Amino acid sequence: MTQLKLGGRWPKLVRILPQAAVIYLLLAALVIIMLGPYLYIFSSSFKETYTLISIPPRLFPEEFVWDNYTYILTELPFSLWFVNTILVAVLVTLGTVIIDALAAYAFAKKQFWGRDVLFGLMLATIMIPGALLLIPAFLITNWLGLLNSYGGLIIPALANVLGVFLLRQFMQTIPEELEHAARIDGCTDFGVFWRIIMPLSAPALATLSIVVFTSQWNNLVWPLVVLNNKKLYTLPLGLALLRGEFQVNYGITSAAAFLSVLPLIIVFLFLQRYFLEGLTVGAVKG
Repeated sequence: MTQLKLGGRWPKLVRILPQAAVIYLLLAALVIIMLGPYLYIFSSSFKETYTLISIPPRLFPEEFVWDNYTYILTELPFSLWFVNTILVAVLVTLGTVIIDALAAYAFAKKQFWGRDVLFGLMLATIMIPGALLLIPAFLITNWLGLLNSYGGLIIPALANVLGVFLLRQFMQTIPEELEHAARIDGCTDFGVFWRIIMPLSAPALATLSIVVFTSQWNNLVWPLVVLNNKKLYTLPLGLALLRGEFQVNYGITSAAAFLSVLPLIIVFLFLQRYFLEGLTVGAVKG
């Protein structure tokens, strides 16, 4: 009987193996394509400029040059740019997560007049191009006296419509029985939100945190608009400065780019499980 069962499986395995091999080859090719730019930047950061522009191009350096990293860390205010970027990205991420979570809780769990209409109007603002909002945002920031300050970088970014939508969709999947049980135990509305809703929404909160942190880390346009003080420059502005006031050196630029993207890779590696879980919530129902 065992031989018969195994014999019956062989034709199925013969049909499946070629398909699986093709799928894994395609996935491996996609991985190489996605990781290729990062590997090239990492390799270029150890090269001299003349090596980078040589023909034919060399993928790996013949001799590792550490002077690029030494120059960045000693001659350029890279640490200041890094600290500014960390400060702005972390504060914006924390503020956005808290504000969006409060708004999402109201839209998901509370009943009030005009809730659905207000939520629809809020979602409609996504259709407005961001470039159209630059001038009004700049005028308001200037009127508040927040130009050339951390407040001008942080406060205008403390809201995210997509974040409210994502958290609302997640919070709607949380059973109401948990809220009722918490209220029976004496929890207030804020207690339910903080002790029940927020811990159970950890995957969605992690997803939103990654998205907001990444967007703020790579944000160039808004800091370029509101900043003139070089002491407040963030990493994107600093990298742009390398091609402006300083002499262009592709090895130094590659090293700075790799150092700037390294924290994003680390954050994603630590939170990728929550990120994938938050993105797939609600995809399967039953």
